[in-house]
Order: sequence, then structure tokens, then C-alpha cells
Amino acid sequence: MKMEDFVYEPEKKLSIFDRLTVGGEKETFVENLALLLASGMDTVSALSALKKEAKARGLKVLIGQIQENVEGGLALSVALAKTGLFGTNITALIKIGEETGRLAENLRVVAANSEKERAFRAKIAGAMMYPVLVLTLTIIIGVSISWVVLPRLATVFAQLRITLPPLTQVLIAAGVFLGKYGAVFVPVLIVFLLFLVYFIFIFPKTKFIGRELLFAFPGIGELVAEVELSRFGYMLGGMLGAGLPVVTAFDSLIGVTEFASYKRFYRFLRDRVEEGNSFAKSFALYPHADRLMPPSIQQMIIAAEQSGFLADTLIKIGERFEEKTEVSTKNISTILEPILLVIVWFGVAGVALAIILPIYSLVGGFTQSETGVAPAPTASQLGGQAAPTPTLEATATPTPTPREIRVIDTGTGFLNIREEPALGAAIIGRALPGETYEFLDKTDEWYLIIFSGRRGWVNAAYVEEVAQ
Repeated sequence: MKMEDFVYEPEKKLSIFDRLTVGGEKETFVENLALLLASGMDTVSALSALKKEAKARGLKVLIGQIQENVEGGLALSVALAKTGLFGTNITALIKIGEETGRLAENLRVVAANSEKERAFRAKIAGAMMYPVLVLTLTIIIGVSISWVVLPRLATVFAQLRITLPPLTQVLIAAGVFLGKYGAVFVPVLIVFLLFLVYFIFIFPKTKFIGRELLFAFPGIGELVAEVELSRFGYMLGGMLGAGLPVVTAFDSLIGVTEFASYKRFYRFLRDRVEEGNSFAKSFALYPHADRLMPPSIQQMIIAAEQSGFLADTLIKIGERFEEKTEVSTKNISTILEPILLVIVWFGVAGVALAIILPIYSLVGGFTQSETGVAPAPTASQLGGQAAPTPTLEATATPTPTPREIRVIDTGTGFLNIREEPALGAAIIGRALPGETYEFLDKTDEWYLIIFSGRRGWVNAAYVEEVAQ
């Protein structure tokens, strides 16, 4: 018996919306059908009753198709297969049940397997919810701050006319960019991220990338392995117990497994078993089998195969790993929380340092201006020699007759006095609007003034010469 025997072209394709609504009631339909058949009701009457109870429009249509086909003489398994909604593993189990007189029992196995499969998916989705939510909020807040706050911060720092550290320069550049192009860049970024998520986790041909990436996350990888082994035990054990051949059962398992590494593993086992090999030899031939299935579980399967209790042992394995998934799901947030906190901390600390460092430099300049004393260079800066104390007498050079300048309004409430005639030079003092100073020399952009017994340079754009 091969899986191709249960593949039929759907009679009528449902819309995406109808299929989504049907998906929520499909397991209930199979379970109720099993109960009605077990109570002695014939198949047509059971389908008629279930059609009246169905809430989803798409499910009513499908039950109607199944009922018409059964009334027309088709077997229930064929009628279900022709809807295109039920997988080949379900139709195979139902066909086995029809042939062996265990239709109701096999339908219950189908319902149980479907319920387990939905629970497994929900556990992985629930485990990913916390980290995805935290990272999404972090990105939203970060982009909002960069878009709204940083452009204004860039304007303030530009008016201060101070040398900014590299981290602040990068942050300000990002703020200026978002201020100009944020209305275009942010929507494009959101669309790109959504497309990336769809491409990695949803698109059928590439979603295997996302499935494999889950193994790399601390805690998530262990949960995925436990969910997969629980699925392996329940599905394979249930199908074997219902009378499905091993090769066909493996085909069904391969069809529902979403992780490429386990698909390859199950496909290898199916091929070796089909060749006549035992599970013991099949496990031994697969490279790195211990990474996908613990050696203890392998030994349990090997012993069960030899004793003839393979189906029961597989179901016990499924129960054992289902209990483990419950514990892992509860602990996943505890495992991921410190990692997420470190990621958020780095983002907050980076923004805070970028803002605080320029303010600290500015406050240092104010302190130097109030004391009138510039910090002396260290010995390492002077090649190991002691730093001489700069004085007016020590550095004086012949100058013209002193003249005076007056500080005008700068827009910031003060004017920086620098050690050299350059914007990047060290700040050694501060002059206030309205104050007058003697100047000894001048260039096109700078005046050399005397203040507190010292000399320093001020920007010519913010002073005017006093007529004498």
C-alpha cells in the first residue's frame, strides 16, 4: 500500500477564507464522526447530522460533497480524499479501518493525532511569542526615538559647537537621515522585515530556513526536538496500532514534519526499513543519529521491535516527551529573558552614552572657564616630561599695541575660548555676551585675547572691535 493510492484531485477548491474556517473545525468533525459511527449510526446519517451542526460554510460544503459521494457508492476514505482537505495519512487510516472493521477506532486515532499536531504547533508558537514581542517592541521604540527625538537633538548639539564623540556622531547622523527620509525609510523597513519573516518562516519553498534557525536559539532548539520526538511517538505509534504498514506510516510522518533535518532522518529510516533492515541497523547506518534521537530512545524502539510491542512503546515515548514539552514551554521565558535583557541593555546604553558624553564635555568646559585654569597635559602626552605651566610671560611674543573686542550674542549664551585657532581645539574658558577683552592678534576668523592672565582664541564671528 502506497501513499499515491490515497491522492485524489479535489472536486471543488475552497477559497482561502473557507479553508481557514474549516481548519478550526476539522478535528471536531472527525471526532464526532467517530462517535456517531461507534454508536451504530450509518455513515450517510452521521454525515447528514454533522452537516447540520457545522458552523463554517466551507465545512458544510465539504460534508455535502462527502455525503453525495458516499451515497453514490464511494467508500468514506475515497470521499474524504476527494475533498483535498484531509491528508493522505488520514485517508490511509480510514481505508485500513474500513477493510478491518475498525473504522470508528481509526477515526478516533485520526482525531487524536490531529489534536496532538495542533497542540505541538501551538507550543512552538507560544514559546516564540515572548522573544518576538520583546524584540518587536524594542525595534518600534528604537525607530520612534530615532525618528522623533534624534533630529531635534542634532540641532541642539550643532548649536553648542562642541566636538562630538564618534558614537554621538553616528547617532546624530542617523537622526538627521530619519528626519529627512523617515517618511519613506520607515515604511520600507517595515515592509522589508515583514517580507523577510514571510520568506524565512512561511513561504513553502524557503520556510525550512526558519525551521532550522529555531534550533540555534537557546531553549527553543531543545523544545523543538522534544516536540518532534513527541510527534514521532504519537503519530507512528498510533498509525501502527491502527494497522497501517510501517512504510506508509513513515510517509505520513514525513508529510507532517516541518523540520528538514527530521524529514531526512525519517526518510532514511523508511527507506532502510523498506529494504528489510531492522531499526537497530537503520539507526546505526544514519550519521549523527544521536543528535536527532537520544540513544536511550533508540534502544527502547529496538527492544520494542524485537518483542513485538513497537506501537505501544512508541506511544509511551510520545507521552514521555509531551510531558517534557510542558516543562520546557513554561521555562522558555526564563531561559530567554537574560539574553533579551542584554540585547535591550546594549541599545539603551548606546543611546544614553551618545547623549551624555557631549553634555559631560560641555560641563567640563564650563568648569574650566569658571576656575580660569586649564588642565595640564599629562606626562604621557609630553613624552614622559613634566608639563610646564603655561603663563602669559612664558608664552608671550612681541605683539602690536593691545586693542579691545566685545563679545556679541552667540545664540547659546556664551562663547568658547580655545587653546588654538581651530574649532577642534581644546576649550580653556568661556566668555559671555557684553564682556570686553584685550586682543593681541587676529586672523580672518579668530582673535587672540587675554583673559584671567592667560591667552586664548575666540571666533571672530561672535565679537566686534571696540572703537578707541
